[in-house]
Amino acid sequence: MKLLRGTSDEFLCRAFPTTLTGATRDWYSQLKPNSVDNFEDFGDDLARHFMSSRRPRKTAVSLMTLRQGDNESLKVFVGQFNREALQVPNLDPSAATNALLTGAQSSDFRRSVALRNLHSLADLMAGAEEYISVEETLAALDSSRRRTSEEKNPMKQRRDDKA
Repeated sequence: MKLLRGTSDEFLCRAFPTTLTGATRDWYSQLKPNSVDNFEDFGDDLARHFMSSRRPRKTAVSLMTLRQGDNESLKVFVGQFNREALQVPNLDPSAATNALLTGAQSSDFRRSVALRNLHSLADLMAGAEEYISVEETLAALDSSRRRTSEEKNPMKQRRDDKA
């Protein structure tokens, strides 16, 4: 709309409908002819009509409500946290750091952050990536050991299946 600054209300009111789609276009098409006096009032009417469908703005406080689920990996939680954090305008890094540490369920992760003295958000994210990488490597090793153990001792597997 910056390109149209200084343009007459009449032109704006005639050009604007070409930008509308879906429900907004339906609403506009039901306006009575000549019911729009100026573009400012038209904009206010439009905003009032669609106010309830507006998404609330994300804030640092909304990040504080995020919690890692019982069966949710740290990787999934950090990914969700990052997606939400990107929607918060002018996010204070210390608030984000606090929210991430508060929401993370793993006390081992929080302990590793404290031991490594990670305070900045960038350091915390790098630390989270390292922790996740170690977690995934250990899980893969455990899985590999279990498979190897089952291959060496098939009778134990059968007994476990019967139990």
